[in-house]
Amino acid sequence: MTKVSIFFLSVIGLWAAQANADPGFQPSRIDTVEAGAGMLLLERDGEEPWLFPQVSTEASINVTGMIARTHLTQVFENPSEQLVDAVYVFPLPDTAAVDGLVMQVGERTIRGEIQEREDAARRFERAARAGKVASLVEQQRPNLFTTRVANVAPGELVRVQISYQEDVRYDHGVFSLMFPSTLTPRYNPGSPEAGKTQGLGFAANTSRVPDADQITPHLLVDGSGPLFDVRVALDAGVPLLRVESSSHALDVQRAPGMPVSVRLEDGPVLADRDFRLEWQPKLGTAPTSALLTEDFAGERYALLMLLPPEVAPDPTARLARETLFVIDTSGSMAGSSIAQAVASLRIGLEALGPKDHFNVIEFDSTARQLFESSRPAARPNIDAALAWLDGLDADGGTEMLSALTLALGTAPDPERVRQLVFITDGSVGNEDELFQFIKAQLGDQRMFTVGIGSAPNRHFMRGAARFGRGTFTEVSSLTEVSAKMNALWSKLEAPVLHDLRLSWHGGGEPEAWPARSPDLYQGEPLMILAKLAAQTRGVTVSGRRAGQTFKEEVNVVGGATERGIHRLWARRKIEALMDSSLDGSDPASLRATVVPIALKHHLVSKFTSLVAIDSVASASGPAVRREVGSALPAGNAMFGNLPQTATPGPICLLLGALSLAAACVVQRRVGS
Repeated sequence: MTKVSIFFLSVIGLWAAQANADPGFQPSRIDTVEAGAGMLLLERDGEEPWLFPQVSTEASINVTGMIARTHLTQVFENPSEQLVDAVYVFPLPDTAAVDGLVMQVGERTIRGEIQEREDAARRFERAARAGKVASLVEQQRPNLFTTRVANVAPGELVRVQISYQEDVRYDHGVFSLMFPSTLTPRYNPGSPEAGKTQGLGFAANTSRVPDADQITPHLLVDGSGPLFDVRVALDAGVPLLRVESSSHALDVQRAPGMPVSVRLEDGPVLADRDFRLEWQPKLGTAPTSALLTEDFAGERYALLMLLPPEVAPDPTARLARETLFVIDTSGSMAGSSIAQAVASLRIGLEALGPKDHFNVIEFDSTARQLFESSRPAARPNIDAALAWLDGLDADGGTEMLSALTLALGTAPDPERVRQLVFITDGSVGNEDELFQFIKAQLGDQRMFTVGIGSAPNRHFMRGAARFGRGTFTEVSSLTEVSAKMNALWSKLEAPVLHDLRLSWHGGGEPEAWPARSPDLYQGEPLMILAKLAAQTRGVTVSGRRAGQTFKEEVNVVGGATERGIHRLWARRKIEALMDSSLDGSDPASLRATVVPIALKHHLVSKFTSLVAIDSVASASGPAVRREVGSALPAGNAMFGNLPQTATPGPICLLLGALSLAAACVVQRRVGS
């Protein structure tokens, strides 16, 4: 029996299991129709089949030194003959400080206001009932947002522009930024919570992911989806050796005295992969430090980047390590992702030294380890691990907690430094639960995450590395595996800069984030965002690396000025406050602390949203709520993705691959 046939039978089994678990579950089948980009025929309880609204996006990004300012324009089009309320779940960078909303309806332009989340939602609903065009931007996760647009008339275009700011990444002499365009479906563990589903997502809310319905947009598995375009004005402040993208073909234009102009060569393109851009300064021009300041509301804010000198590792002083490799083989990794993950793990195994011990853990719906306990990195053991990798396949759920329990649940060898290398796309909805577990169980271990695929969940990947006191490496294609994994291994072998301390001069203690400086690995800069005290004049940064003391004096008076530093500082402070909630802080107290910060700095957060309302009531009659579908991530095997839910919910299949008539199968709850 072929694998496709086996999968088809497993889908039938999934339906049967869900029907037994949920008496209201009934499968429904409707024929597909020819649809344009961003549209999909779908049936909902007793309604006529309908098309998803269309949306196209354009990101205009201005990079000045260390800061990127993005204006993301979403154009909503209603192709139906009904009045529509459109709902679009979309990703943004997980470090984005979202602060602006402008809605354009015809010739009218309406600017958004930041308000507490419940107040903004009530204003939006009142405007929608009154027949006004309105838009609402809410945060579901730090890297996942929802735009709702009310009362889009048949054939009408509504433009919604969202603005955000972020600091660009700098690592081993290379600057980079990323613009996400789609998301890998998230697995949501836990038992269903009946009667609590409010969103349009394919997954039901669960005991462990109470908002699963808000973070699981339907995927357009027929190769259609939203289109997107990107334009970048790159003013790096230094001469550049190269400007390139590993994700898209670029049209790069350079003119003397002007920012470098970067466009997609083939844009607009299908939004099925994240846009990645890298630029490298010419030799001898790369910065070792940078200072940006801004005055806002009578206070001074600063962004400080400091790159400690590199120290070559001493082979004779190399510490013995115990390396635990964890590889995700769940359904969302099907396709090119599992090939990238296996190739990454192979490089890691071959890089082990003669003093090292290792083990390999694989997880999907359950977790399994190769050896009963870690073994020496001798050739027979490495060969056994390499042979074991050849049999790995991607299927099942993403029960990440079981893998973390297996990896962190055993005491490390006191004679060795334990390093956990976690290879996954991070497609889970229970991030906070996992962060809490890592914080509680890490001890003296270090966790390094390797993000796989065209649209990994960077909120999880970066957060797990932060709580794991390690680093985050991203691998988006097989061509990148060697360079990215070798760079990671050089970090793991190099001395770590630790015991970092900041001593501020001039009177008064600034409020700086991170409050506790992390360990730094080779090639990584120290990034500090601070609200300076009135008399602050400088800071001494000290630490230890390879048994030697590192110390540098930095003047924080003067420096280049840049708008939006205060928002980056506030975004980082809110992140730190939300991290504190993992330790059981009082939710009401947390909200009372976060809301004034978000309102003062005009930021979207878990507790605040942006809302824009037209003053003119132009619609009549009730509107129907429709979801905008997301493109299936590039290289992601459709049949691996679809069972990625632990709870009943709608799953859309195109069965043409089974030599059957193409059809859209929707799981439906009677009476829901």
